[in-house]
Amino acid sequence: MDKKQVYLNIETKYSVDLNTHVYVRDIGKVYCDDEVIKKKVEDICIYKGSDKEEYDYISGTEITNKILNKVNNIDINIIGGPDVLLEIKSQENSNKIFKIFKVTIIAIILFLGASMAIINFYEDVNMGATMEKIYYIFTGEKTQNPKILTIPFSLGIGLGMFTFFSRIFSFSKRRRQEPGPMEVELYLYDKDLEEYILNELKQKKK
Repeated sequence: MDKKQVYLNIETKYSVDLNTHVYVRDIGKVYCDDEVIKKKVEDICIYKGSDKEEYDYISGTEITNKILNKVNNIDINIIGGPDVLLEIKSQENSNKIFKIFKVTIIAIILFLGASMAIINFYEDVNMGATMEKIYYIFTGEKTQNPKILTIPFSLGIGLGMFTFFSRIFSFSKRRRQEPGPMEVELYLYDKDLEEYILNELKQKKK
């Protein structure tokens, strides 16, 4: 009797609540031309729930062995990531006031940090003297801190940064749908963090 081919496209990360079991259907998509076998595979429990917040992982080998122990006469083909990182956590507090407060504090810190970085940079390159020189070139008058240049310049920095980190000013619909530089950085940070945690867990289990 020919074995049925089962394809499992697993995710690289899955977040699960405390004391909640993880089933095959939770961590990926199962493909098989036999619906009965597909349902059996999807309903196999591959991880017992934990009662504490932590990271853990399930290797592709573990998943394959657990499936083969439950379902006979199948071949498992795993596509996607080889391991699944599990983030076991309790449900977050959905207090809106606390969220607004947190976002406001972070926004203020980021604003002050960015402001200090810009001020320090322009102090280093002596932007004030540069503005005075530009003003002198165009008007022939020597003036300290020419506001007609410094005010538009300051506004332009903020507008330029906002335009750079956001796509809403683009006339192209495709460009507006692209992620901004900050979103890309956060994505790369998350990816590196997950990879690091996964490697640490593997090292501990060796």
